[in-house]
Amino acid sequence: METLRVVGYYPLPAFVVAEKTGLFAREALAVTFEIATFAPEHNRGMAEGRWDISLTSPDTMLARATRDGHDFVLYLIPERGLQVKLVGAKEIKSPVELRGKKLAGDPGDSNYDLHRRKILRDHGVPESEYDVEIIGTSPFRLDALRKGRVAACMVAPPYDAQALSEGFNLLAKASDHIPDYVTTGCWARRVWVEQNRDKMRRFVRAFVDATDWTLKPENREQAMQLLQDYQKISRSQAEIKLGQMIPKAEIKPSEINRVVQLRIEMGLYDPPHDPIERFYDATIWSEVTGLPPPAPFGLPRPI
Repeated sequence: METLRVVGYYPLPAFVVAEKTGLFAREALAVTFEIATFAPEHNRGMAEGRWDISLTSPDTMLARATRDGHDFVLYLIPERGLQVKLVGAKEIKSPVELRGKKLAGDPGDSNYDLHRRKILRDHGVPESEYDVEIIGTSPFRLDALRKGRVAACMVAPPYDAQALSEGFNLLAKASDHIPDYVTTGCWARRVWVEQNRDKMRRFVRAFVDATDWTLKPENREQAMQLLQDYQKISRSQAEIKLGQMIPKAEIKPSEINRVVQLRIEMGLYDPPHDPIERFYDATIWSEVTGLPPPAPFGLPRPI
């Protein structure tokens, strides 16, 4: 068995299935998974090679590639559809009431912070009119909201439901402002993949096979139970996760373009812009699936 070190915000359905049904073992891979709790630490760890693969936001990868110069590349895109919500303190009823307030954040220039920027700008509240404290992922942001350190935060399931059950206010759903957004990518340092191509090929094969297995109707109930047991989540939460899955975890350049365009709109990716092909490599996916890689997309285009 060869060890593969993976980091992510949570174990994805295909990851859980690959682990529990023996698909990783079939590929002679002993895959470890570590929860990412603080984006700057995650980003630094990926750059330093602490983990081999990240199963986190494509936007985070794009941010670090375009702003920090790291040669990170996407190899799969497992999920689409934002579930994150902007939740406010009990006295905050609308996003416009966040002017002059402090909000909880994580990376500052990517992922849910990017979605927060979009939501608040759509409500006429630019970044200059509120403060952000970098705190961490959803459970840490919600804890800061409970303690009164911040007036609002972006939270993902199941923490959004917890927040609303405790009387905090739903201010906005990210999906209403950014539809059909890819939320999770499988990415790594290009140099690591070049040096470990066979290992990456085996991981991609197991992940795609797990995706195929999970999406078969006859396996749905077993997949639901595996996910509930592994993540300690409810059936409804498991259903949401399965509903976000992308068949074969296929990379579509148009979906990467959507993320790039949001970064451009938010002023976080300055020209000259690179072709979308800089940010992904579909050759391994194509090798293991027998399907053709996507056609070249070229430079970013307005949606």
